[in-house]
Amino acid sequence: MTIYFNLSIRQLPISIESIGTNWQQVSLQRTQGHPLYHWLQTETGAGEIWIEKQKLTLAAGEGVLISPFVPHAYYPLTDDWQTNFVTFDGHLKNHLDLLVGNEQFLLAKDTEKFQFSTQIEKMIAAFEANTDHLALSVLCYQFLLQLSQPQENMQIDELYQKYVLPSLNEIQANYAQHLTIDQIAQKQFITPQYFSRLFKKFMGKSPYQYLIDFRIRQAKKLPNQST
Repeated sequence: MTIYFNLSIRQLPISIESIGTNWQQVSLQRTQGHPLYHWLQTETGAGEIWIEKQKLTLAAGEGVLISPFVPHAYYPLTDDWQTNFVTFDGHLKNHLDLLVGNEQFLLAKDTEKFQFSTQIEKMIAAFEANTDHLALSVLCYQFLLQLSQPQENMQIDELYQKYVLPSLNEIQANYAQHLTIDQIAQKQFITPQYFSRLFKKFMGKSPYQYLIDFRIRQAKKLPNQST
C-alpha cells in the first residue's frame, strides 16, 4: 500500500493533492462532496458508489472521476475492496471542467490502450523520484486527457446495457402514453442531463427526438394495420 496526502504544488498547472494504491476502501460519506476533482478505481473486489441519487458499481479495473462539491458516498460490496485514488490540484484546478466536461462524474476503465491504474503508479514514481515536478504535472494532464475521450475509455457496452437499452424498451413499450425524458431518467437513477448525453452518444440523437421519431413511425403503420 502506497499513500500520500497533502502534496499540492499550487504553482504547477495540474498537481496532486493526494494519491494512493492498494487502499483498503471503507465506507465513506461526503454530503458536501470534495472540493477537488477526485478519482477512485477498484483494484480488487467491488464497491458501490452513490453520487447524489445515482448508484454505480465499480468492479476491478473500473473507476470514476467525481467533480468538485458533488455529494457522494462509497460502500464496499466485498471484504477485499481495494482501490487506487488521486485528487487533482494546481493553479488550473478551477478550469479542469474545460478538459473533462461539466458532468457530475465520468466513468472509465483500464483498457489495452490506456491503463489508469498504471498511470497512477507512474505518478507515484515521479513524486517519489522528486526530480521533475513538471513531469508529474504532465502525467496528470495525460490522465485527465484520457478521461476527456469517453468513446474510447468509458464503459461503453455496460453503459449501453445498463442505461440506454432499458430506456429504448421503455419508449417502445409506452410511446403512446405521456412519457417524459425526466421519467425515463428517473427510472434509471441518473440525471436527465447525463441520460441525454449517454443516449445521444449511442443513438446519434437525443432521447426526445428518438421518442418523437418512434411515435411518427408507429403512426404511419396504423392505416396498414386497419385494412
